[in-house]
Amino acid sequence: MRLRLFFVFLLCFSGIFCFGQGKKNYEQYLDKANELKFKDWKKTELNIQEARKNVPEENVGDFYIEAAKIYSDVNYFDLALEYASKANHLFLDKDPEKTAKVNGIFAYIYSQLNDTQRAITYYKKLLNFYQGQKKESETVKSLNNLGNAYLALSKMDSSKYYFEKGLKAFDNYDNPVLKAFVFSNFGKFNFIEGNASKAETYLLEAKEILEKNKVEDKKSNYQVNYNLANFYIESKDPAKALLYAKNIGNYLDSNLINFDNTNYLRTLYKAYQLNKDYKLSSETFKKYDSIRELLNVEEKAVNVERLKVKHEYELRQRLNKIEQDRKNTLYIVMFIILLLVVAICILFLFNFRNKAEKLRLEKKLIENRERELEIDNQMKEKLLVYKSMEQSKIEEIFKSILEQINALKSKVNDSEIDEVSKIVNEIKINTKQDSWGDFEYHFLNVHESFYENLDAKHPGLTNYDKRLAAMLKLKLSTKEISNLLNVTPKTIENSRTRLRKKMNLTNTKEDLSQYLNEL
Repeated sequence: MRLRLFFVFLLCFSGIFCFGQGKKNYEQYLDKANELKFKDWKKTELNIQEARKNVPEENVGDFYIEAAKIYSDVNYFDLALEYASKANHLFLDKDPEKTAKVNGIFAYIYSQLNDTQRAITYYKKLLNFYQGQKKESETVKSLNNLGNAYLALSKMDSSKYYFEKGLKAFDNYDNPVLKAFVFSNFGKFNFIEGNASKAETYLLEAKEILEKNKVEDKKSNYQVNYNLANFYIESKDPAKALLYAKNIGNYLDSNLINFDNTNYLRTLYKAYQLNKDYKLSSETFKKYDSIRELLNVEEKAVNVERLKVKHEYELRQRLNKIEQDRKNTLYIVMFIILLLVVAICILFLFNFRNKAEKLRLEKKLIENRERELEIDNQMKEKLLVYKSMEQSKIEEIFKSILEQINALKSKVNDSEIDEVSKIVNEIKINTKQDSWGDFEYHFLNVHESFYENLDAKHPGLTNYDKRLAAMLKLKLSTKEISNLLNVTPKTIENSRTRLRKKMNLTNTKEDLSQYLNEL
């Protein structure tokens, strides 16, 4: 068991060691390539190839970035662009920090190849990233590069905007190297804009910043002296032009074949020309021309264009995919919104139907209640008519009995007359004399505001007219009314005619009972 554990441990350790050794070897090869890039290019390429063989899969992207930097440093922009494109393919949308490094390489390559518009695109990406990360140094560099790029395109307003933003950053931030860069480039901007005095002030202040802070950085010293030399060449100041042109050489390796050396030699031969030293001017120009030929710019430019097209195609493909994904997402969102709208509409429909059903039931309930009330009123009215007619009949009966008793009085003797009178009085006491009063009492329980409305609309009516109107409202026939009022049907007809006249309905087709029913 112990032996097994030992072999497992040995195997794991060997794997870790090999992995670490592989990683170590790949980094060592790249370090060696960086060391040799300006001295022995063949060995540099061999080290890059060895690094590629030994790089672990998870570090391939980092290798591409470092290789692209090496190739761009020695002006092999076609190869630099190829490696940068590979790194970009791996890191885009996955690692913002490393994508920014790749964008920095793209920006540098395109600016060196005078594809300024494309360089601006990448400088802006860098600016947005570093501003978001609150990296002052990188933000100022991006602002400075954008100022230079727009200056190369002669877009003076945009150039000034970015340079001034770069200068503003130094109110709360101090970096002599960067400050010298920005001041020097802003001086160049002012000279191109036509303000020579202001240009010289900024150019000399940039030089003073470097001297005061004892900055030994070759790149910043090169740039400051280069801008000063070209300023004095354009200003036709031979002595100062030659002084600063020579100073440029102090910060360059003259054995290197790169754009910095070609710029230096071109500036130096112009300074010699200005000083009318034609011999040195001619010798310098020959060196400049030979280095330019060695750079093989035209052949590299063809390769770069090929890679630029490939890079653009890859970017376009990626953008198309992003656009398609965005459209697909939009369609999904729209579909979900549509489903939600349909669901909401269905809910509203159910809710509306429920409310409509509720209202229908409530309306039906009200109608039923009204019908019940109407039936109840009709029953009360019928009961009232029935009682009134019964009462009328009873009164007639009692009246007939009294008449018969009074007729019998003459036929009975005196001793029996008192007894008969007593019976007559008892009948009169127990007989209701005001049957109409009872009728009106029950009628007003059902139609309490009828008489008020009748008086308001027709104030000149008699009690008889009102009673007749009440009975007509109850839809009693002429015969029923005549029985209640103990008059002939003809009398009732005449009374109806008079009532219509009093109500100004004589010359209309209005039904009297219907008219009274609406009061």
